[in-house]
Amino acid sequence: MFPKIAILGLGQLGGSFALACRNADIGDEVVGYDPLRANGELLVMHGAIDDVCDTPADAVKNADLVMFASPLRTYGALAGAIAPHLKKGAIVTDIGSVKLPMAALAPVLKHVHVVPGHPIAGTEKSGAAVANGALFEEKLFILTPLENTDKDASAKMTRLWEKLGSNVLELPVNIHDQIYAHVSHLPHLIAFVAASFLYRQGLKADTNDDTLQKFLRISRSNARMWTDVFIENRAAIIPALAAYQSILAHFAKELNSGSSPTEVRDIKPIMSSYLPRILAASLISTVSVYEQHAGASVRRFGAGGMRDIVAPSAVEPDEDIEEISKLAPTVALLIEGILPMFAEIERLMVLGEEPQLYTRLQEIEKEATALIA
Repeated sequence: MFPKIAILGLGQLGGSFALACRNADIGDEVVGYDPLRANGELLVMHGAIDDVCDTPADAVKNADLVMFASPLRTYGALAGAIAPHLKKGAIVTDIGSVKLPMAALAPVLKHVHVVPGHPIAGTEKSGAAVANGALFEEKLFILTPLENTDKDASAKMTRLWEKLGSNVLELPVNIHDQIYAHVSHLPHLIAFVAASFLYRQGLKADTNDDTLQKFLRISRSNARMWTDVFIENRAAIIPALAAYQSILAHFAKELNSGSSPTEVRDIKPIMSSYLPRILAASLISTVSVYEQHAGASVRRFGAGGMRDIVAPSAVEPDEDIEEISKLAPTVALLIEGILPMFAEIERLMVLGEEPQLYTRLQEIEKEATALIA
């Protein structure tokens, strides 16, 4: 299908793509580039790629397919570095979870076919060591061809991902980014903030509490990757986050208007049980409001992260309502305590403060690890 494939970025997704191509016998020659050369050397050792190149330009020479599997913030520099060396008529694609950055590179990547895409797959782990050749099997793959993308190039990418075992669906770039702001990016943001809040309240997650463990799983996701996502897709994430905060604030107001408080001697069980359920229910409400505006259901686009974050809302809901009403002022106090942390992330996105946001997410990554370990 492709005599030569070049993969720029050899972490979990890039490495998994290389392994999957080998398993499906796609690509006579597969080479890669990664600033961490050890990632490439590990993949060479496992037979996923044939060679690790010293530069992106070296990797793409004579390549028929070029895959961007690097952090979103690197796309511009990579495009500039490889543009003069690309084979005419080659396909340039990516596997990032925000599609606008790749679409914006089309004017730079001349004489090639730019076909952005997004596999709905991956875990909270990172690096070539966790690459998995079966990662994309039976998973949704979103292809987002541009208005002027060559139809044969799009069809070729559809066939490739189908050979890797994925179920391919096409969406416009802007629709993709709006949907995933709600069903992926916002859930990750909620997990980050929740983990930081619970950690700072002195909670230690019970390893036997499967629902809480699920809820917090993606809070350990890579800080670098998610800084890029939050900055690159902030135009779609900020309105979604604002709607979410409004729903949370409404919950707090309603809880404060209820009956007289029940005495609470230990707040930690409430934090670990009822706060995640409120956060999960608020996400479901936010997505439902978006669906009403969009006029279509988007639930099928959500992957494991979304399912894990909303899991607490399905636990004994009738009993929850009764218990939460008894503990209403305490639960409201927790909501009011966590809201400023959401506002902090929102402020950094609005201002485009990438270094500060990265520092904050690095801090959260450490807090989440300590909370869940």
